[in-house]
Amino acid sequence: MLPNDSIYRFDNVELRPSTRQLLVEGQPANLGARAFDVLSALIAHRERMLSKNELLEMVWPNVVVEENNLQVHVSALRKLLGAKAIVTIPGRGYRFAAELDALPAASAAVSRPAGPAGAAPAPRGAAAASATRVLRSDAGNLPALLPPLVGRDAEQTMLGELVPQHRLLSLLGPGGIGKTSLARAVARQLAHDFRDGAWMVELATVSDPAALPGAVALALGINLPGRADAAAELAERLRGHELLVLDNCEHLVDPVAALVSHLLDAVPRLHILATSQEPLKLAAERPVRLGALAVPDHAALADAATHGAVALFVARVGAMQPGFRLDDGNLDAVVDICRELDGLPLALELAAARVPLLGVQGVRRHLAQRLHVLKNGVRDAPTRHRTLRTTLDWSHALLSPDEQKVFRRLGVFVGGFGLELAQQVASDEHIDVWAVLDHLGDLVDKSIVVVDAGPVPRYRLLETARAYAREQLEASSEWETVRQWHARCMHSALDRRTRAGRLGAETVDQWVQACSPEIDNLRSAIEWACGPGGDAALALGLVNIAAVLMYQAGRYPECLRWMQMAEPLIDEATPPLVVAEFGLGLALVGLHGGISAQRRMQLLDQACDIFERERPDGLLALSLSSYAYVAAVSGDFESAGRRLEQCRRLVEQPALRAFKGTWLYCTGMVRRYQDQPVQALMAYSQALPLVRSEGNARTLFHVLNNLAAIHHELGHVDEAVSQFRGVIDHLQRSPLSDAQMMAFALNWYAHALTGQGALDEAQAQVLRSLPHCRRSVGLRHFAGMLALLAARQGRLREAAMLIGCDDAARQRRGEKRTPSDQRTMEAALALVSAAHPAVLIEAWRLEGSSLDEDATVALLTGHS
Repeated sequence: MLPNDSIYRFDNVELRPSTRQLLVEGQPANLGARAFDVLSALIAHRERMLSKNELLEMVWPNVVVEENNLQVHVSALRKLLGAKAIVTIPGRGYRFAAELDALPAASAAVSRPAGPAGAAPAPRGAAAASATRVLRSDAGNLPALLPPLVGRDAEQTMLGELVPQHRLLSLLGPGGIGKTSLARAVARQLAHDFRDGAWMVELATVSDPAALPGAVALALGINLPGRADAAAELAERLRGHELLVLDNCEHLVDPVAALVSHLLDAVPRLHILATSQEPLKLAAERPVRLGALAVPDHAALADAATHGAVALFVARVGAMQPGFRLDDGNLDAVVDICRELDGLPLALELAAARVPLLGVQGVRRHLAQRLHVLKNGVRDAPTRHRTLRTTLDWSHALLSPDEQKVFRRLGVFVGGFGLELAQQVASDEHIDVWAVLDHLGDLVDKSIVVVDAGPVPRYRLLETARAYAREQLEASSEWETVRQWHARCMHSALDRRTRAGRLGAETVDQWVQACSPEIDNLRSAIEWACGPGGDAALALGLVNIAAVLMYQAGRYPECLRWMQMAEPLIDEATPPLVVAEFGLGLALVGLHGGISAQRRMQLLDQACDIFERERPDGLLALSLSSYAYVAAVSGDFESAGRRLEQCRRLVEQPALRAFKGTWLYCTGMVRRYQDQPVQALMAYSQALPLVRSEGNARTLFHVLNNLAAIHHELGHVDEAVSQFRGVIDHLQRSPLSDAQMMAFALNWYAHALTGQGALDEAQAQVLRSLPHCRRSVGLRHFAGMLALLAARQGRLREAAMLIGCDDAARQRRGEKRTPSDQRTMEAALALVSAAHPAVLIEAWRLEGSSLDEDATVALLTGHS
């Protein structure tokens, strides 16, 4: 990752890639190989953030590991290097943040000045240097003692280096993000680097632009005679060696920009650090946007406290309740609070202040009412920061009426939004879509809207701002109207893309990647449309689009709930094509539970008949092939054959040849259930190049996985193991792989390893699959094949119980075992029967039929 001909130094740390050594204060550190690789990757790409997936691929290439492995190594590195060395970008990734020197290896040994004998190397960075100094009495107007700044070490170090390099640096961010506290700490740190010190000028109470020069003069103890222009008189009296901190510029941004421009031109050695919700937009300005405090992705006690949001919350609660500690009992609640409050320091401070009254669990329960609950912080806080609401009121009052209208309408979105949808939802007869674009840009500049950068930028409101925007919608009597319009815009946008996809304008994968970011908004739109005062036709249109999207995204159970919520809205007036699409969608998302095979056949039978009458197109081909598959699962091979033949004739038509790969895949599935593995292998092999060219990741996975499984059934066990490894490697590289695909691939791989006799490795793959199973179909889905693993491990009671678990699951789904599944079950049962009487085995199978997911996991992991 790093060239071997260099040595990297920061603070008292030295990294030597050539010997894979990390030296701390000249001594080798105890650092594991993976942690060393994590650090090397972060340093090699220090100019940007590395996503978690990028780091996982760099450090664990071609191996599936859990994200918590990465978090454990990052936590270990922070303990060794200090919390400021590695910054967490919440929910996205990590960045190396320490100041770094890269030296040629040959000269590195003599490049560091020698210190006293036995002394540790002196720490670098202004923060460490200023800690050893005594503040002069003439070094500005900052207090001698400042409250500890928690969770901002990396930002403080970065700003401490940037401020001397830039004459104007603007620290930007929403109200309550901690701009003032950070600016004050940086100014205190740098006060001695400026001959005349650092001076804090509070502008929040200044309402008259003409009073700005006087406010600055007053803070610096300068008298302005008042005989000439105030800005010119102020410039004459500044000595030019000062650092001015102009705090809270957002309400006077234009006059502040004019004053700053004049002062910088007139006083060559002056430096200004401004805090604002929007930039001053001057040529000399170096804007720095301050993000939220780091929030852990998962509640792990060893790692959580290293994140700034958790550290701040725990410190503030501890100040009011001595002895308060983060522990296993409160960990989940604390992490939830930090996550729900988006790592916003003011919100965390106010939440901590409520803990003595409500307790940590009580604060978590009341977060839905955060604008009412989060108040009464410290008494010396600025008035605008006494409650969360007053902070938002301050920011909201700075917006123009049209900006306020756009802001509150954006509050209807959940989990972010794209530009096109924002323009549609926020526009009206007075504000057209281009005006919305301009206002959205202004809201981004003013730190009201957050931009998540990417190939296609997305926007979002912090959850607290979204709650405030919803209140504004309700106060203006727009809430229900905007929710309805939001649902209609969602349907229009997704329906347009769906139709374009059916015309071949984009592949299924391209469509899924474009639409998946809007799943949270789709859920919200469906809930409104299905609820009181909703719209039945719109609800059915939304769930029909959702079914195809959520099937391709592998999120079956969630969409199944949506469709069951919308199903009562179907009546005699519902158009037949809508009924047919609903039936097809419900059959697809009910594939692995929730809808019996018999019910799916009824739904698909009806859909086939309607599509055949109304429009014999791709939806008919999909319905026919799906029907054939479900009929085979149910043991009705006559119906399966009939529908397959209908589909074959259909996909031979030039306009529908894109569906031939899907038809061949379903043909292979029917042949598997008919115990014709050679014919199944032929069908899958023919399907593979067609499906690859279609750009349909889910069908491609199923073809690849079943090809490997067929080799296992044919007795080609080594080939099956090799192919399953290839499938898993494919999933690791694909941006469209998901938990369901990984759950299937890993458990089928374990089954092949069982056939190979590699029982320990098979067990390892089952354990590896657990987090993927939890997020998708569950481990019970694979109980039948895992019974054989348990039996060959000598865990005979567990094997019998797993057979019973599989019996019950198949009965619920109305599905039969494939002949191969039947042989697997019989092989496991033979091992159990050789050691135990039939009556005991039946009792174990009955016991296994009532296993829930947790009990199944415990059984397979040996914790039952």
